[in-house]
Amino acid sequence: MVKFARCNALLSLAIDASGKGCRYVAKGESDNDVVKDMDAHLTSVHKVQPGEMTANILASTRTHGS
Repeated sequence: MVKFARCNALLSLAIDASGKGCRYVAKGESDNDVVKDMDAHLTSVHKVQPGEMTANILASTRTHGS
């Protein structure tokens, strides 16, 4: 199973590095992997310190697969 969270579920109307609506999907085998991936994305692309957003990332995390 793959867990994932979408950036646009956290930051609506966020713009990516190319100037378009951000469609980044953080993926991982565990919730912690997804949080780490999304933390790195938010910091590098959106210049947001995600420390306070951990609960929001976890709440938006979904599972794909069986």
